[in-house]
Amino acid sequence: MSEHSPEGSGPNGSGPAGPEPDGSGPAGPEPDGIDLDGAGPSDANGTGLKHTGVAESDLVLRRATFRCVAFRDPVDGHEHLALVLGEIGDGEDVLVRVHSECVTGDVFGALRCECGDQLRAALDAILAEGRGMLVYLRGHEGRGIGLVNKVRTQLLQDERGLDTVDSATALGLPVDVRDYGPAARVLRHRGVRSVRLLSNNPAKVRALEEHGIKVAARVPLLVAAHADNTRYLTAKRDRLGHDLPHLNGGGPSAEAPGATRAPQPRSGSGAHGGSGTGNRLPDPGSAEAGE
Repeated sequence: MSEHSPEGSGPNGSGPAGPEPDGSGPAGPEPDGIDLDGAGPSDANGTGLKHTGVAESDLVLRRATFRCVAFRDPVDGHEHLALVLGEIGDGEDVLVRVHSECVTGDVFGALRCECGDQLRAALDAILAEGRGMLVYLRGHEGRGIGLVNKVRTQLLQDERGLDTVDSATALGLPVDVRDYGPAARVLRHRGVRSVRLLSNNPAKVRALEEHGIKVAARVPLLVAAHADNTRYLTAKRDRLGHDLPHLNGGGPSAEAPGATRAPQPRSGSGAHGGSGTGNRLPDPGSAEAGE
């Protein structure tokens, strides 16, 4: 998700045509490798393309080791990433974050958006659960308009005071052309049957369900509102339908920078891979690391 790219699905504005939200549009490279859908239902987008390149390895992060699944989607042609923690088991009610690429927020920690904070909070929540997946979707920069156009919209936001929606349409760009089909395909590939979705956006729930993924619950993923992101968060709430109650005085606030309403692990989550402590690596410099 980009600095001006609230979570959502489907174009909400006019502009040049991009890939359709249902996943139609130009296909990627000639498919090869592993069947992402396996014996499951055919793709909800009806493309009939089932095979793509997949590679897996362990990925040691600062606090845990995840299974890293890189895959080339047969529909959009992008190479995406999924991080898996613990055993998926029966595939029911898996804690999942579907995160849209945002270089400025995720990599450089830009304060205009909450993308980087949400990414880190989602990994923390999955670690606390001891079982879950984070799907990182590339090609979603600026809600699908790309990095250059994203920066152009930010200039309009700074110079003309436009919000994230109007700055896109002022340039003749669509508001949202992201496709969540790749997330649905890799979830099915890993045996996920239903998810508890880490998101503040009801539209993302609908988008995944349209691609055949059952969403058993939407789990809030709120991060601190502060002077640099309040205008952006307000636009997400008022114009794109995000559920952000902390803007009205509840939940994380500017008085607690980086605060997040972290979802608590369900009782008995150890049955799906433990509490997460068995897979956790101590933070460098902590007392635990010195033991």
